[in-house]
Amino acid sequence: MNEILIVEDEFIVANDLRIILEKAGYSISGIAASVKEALEMLEKRVPDLVVLDIYLQGDLTGIDLAMQLREKNIAFVYLSANSNQSVLEKAKLTQPYGFLVKPFRPRDVLITVDIARYRHENGVESKYRREEILRNKLISIAGEPGNLENTMTQICSVLQTCIPFDYFAVSVNEGDEAGYRAPGLLRIGFDEYQIIGLNELATISRVSKQELSLLQTNFPADNVPTIYDDEKLKSIIQTKTFKRLIVEVFGMKSHLALPLKLSSGVIFHIFLYSRKSNIYNSEHLAVFNRIESLLIKTIEASLEHKFNTISTSPVNISVAKPFERPSEFRDIIGNSHKLLSVLDEVVQVAHYDTSVLILGESGTGKEKIAHSIHHLSPRKKNPFIKINCASIPATLIESELFGHEKGAFTGAHEKRIGKFEQANSGTIFLDEIGEMPLDLQVKLLRVLQEKEIERLGGKETIKIDVRIIAATNKNLEEGISKGTFRLDLYYRLSVFPIVLPSLKERIEDIRLLADYFADRFTKIAVKPYYGISPQMLDELEAYDWPGNIRELENVIEQSVILNDGKTMLQLKRSLSKGRILNLTTNDLPGTINTFSDVKKFQEQTEKEYILSVLKITKGRVRGSKGAAEILNLKPTTLEAKMAKLGITKDDIFELPSD
Repeated sequence: MNEILIVEDEFIVANDLRIILEKAGYSISGIAASVKEALEMLEKRVPDLVVLDIYLQGDLTGIDLAMQLREKNIAFVYLSANSNQSVLEKAKLTQPYGFLVKPFRPRDVLITVDIARYRHENGVESKYRREEILRNKLISIAGEPGNLENTMTQICSVLQTCIPFDYFAVSVNEGDEAGYRAPGLLRIGFDEYQIIGLNELATISRVSKQELSLLQTNFPADNVPTIYDDEKLKSIIQTKTFKRLIVEVFGMKSHLALPLKLSSGVIFHIFLYSRKSNIYNSEHLAVFNRIESLLIKTIEASLEHKFNTISTSPVNISVAKPFERPSEFRDIIGNSHKLLSVLDEVVQVAHYDTSVLILGESGTGKEKIAHSIHHLSPRKKNPFIKINCASIPATLIESELFGHEKGAFTGAHEKRIGKFEQANSGTIFLDEIGEMPLDLQVKLLRVLQEKEIERLGGKETIKIDVRIIAATNKNLEEGISKGTFRLDLYYRLSVFPIVLPSLKERIEDIRLLADYFADRFTKIAVKPYYGISPQMLDELEAYDWPGNIRELENVIEQSVILNDGKTMLQLKRSLSKGRILNLTTNDLPGTINTFSDVKKFQEQTEKEYILSVLKITKGRVRGSKGAAEILNLKPTTLEAKMAKLGITKDDIFELPSD
């Protein structure tokens, strides 16, 4: 990334940038004052990077230019006189590689360009490696052809990594008529698809099979690769067509039509649909163009060039062959399309050393996603070290992360190895990164750039090889505008951001999660499990879950504790307006009228629950399969609870009386 185009309408600022960059060894391909002028320069010479101001001469802004740069796969960083949240939000939509705030120092410029190069190179490398895997798998499928339905199922599995979709359909057209329409494939899990044949579609849509067979399959425009965004999709589903049926029945919001001209002249169409809005772009078309010949070879191998054997009626198959869910995802429960999109991103980024920033509300499972990234990576046999930046006092966090030498400060009686050294060759997970003090953010940026640390009180730098995964439930852009989080660190960490959906965004997963937790807690409590009552399930799905999965887990745990072990689980606490109300007197044994009575009952319930786990572990608190691990608590936390609740060895082992 040696050649840079500067797009800035203030001559003094543009000239300062030119001097700074040329002194650092970069070549300046030109300076443009408007989007129009920049586009003219881009026609003549394509730079490696563009530095562009947001507000320029003319009607078009830097954001308008950024959209075109993204289409051309040219890296760019923004330049702006302010970093307020509204500007950041608009700029973020174009996925920039960095952000410079005026006035800037030479060091700011060079760090931002360095980060942009790092992000662009990692993004390109990741993209081409995924394509290489896709090509190799298509070659393998073509080498062992099966029937068309099996081939399509295999193509689904490998295509998902480069061109995402929730529904996959194909048709073969001879002339203007649909000569064959295969069953569609609806994504229902990670690498798992339900085949939707004529019978299934008729049942789901309540449209007769006869009417379905008469629906128009495609449009003339589909004879070239075509992207249908929200607006275009709305315009083409005004009439009764097969596309309209798929969009309405399965809630699809984007569509991509990919025609393949086979050697016989027949057009074979692949139709991809997604529940995400505006998901398809020119990059997906570019991927298709690069693998088009391989797709044709794969499909022709399955058809064996015998088009006269193709049925003119849709083929009905009830269920696709399921693929085994990777073991790294077995504790991540749910099959909603938003969760599956997250798992797709995890698979894409896991094999590289790219920094990952996991964003999402509290209780959405950010730590589990970080674990999955580590265990799917080449570092999986090496340490996974986690640290919560919010739980450590600001005065101690530097020592915790980087360690200290003996005598570095009062109380430092011996040398301490920090978390980064402990994580060497592995992964470090920095939870609640938004709580990290500003002075420490500078040192973390150095670790990311230089791959080295320095212990407190130390005189030598220590080289480390650590992958960083960070997470936060905070709005970091807001922190940047308030000056509590560094812009350069944000862009360095968010090379690959993963946004976790809240539980209210994945309602279809609530029953699966509730059943998973109920089964787990009844086993711990040694109670039979008769399922969850329909009324309770309805209430769980109607609630807005401000505490997300963690809150659902707590609700199910409480229901198991209060269940008599003879009936289905019932909701013992009312869910209303985003909070769990107190137990009612009808739910409790005896008469409980005061807050202190309720508190005593809750403490007694907690004591009984902890005791039931301790009896299973025969009093063992620490270590593998100890009570702390089962209860998902730190051993010190559990021991403190035991002391508070008055739990003794006599309670655990129930010593017989004389």
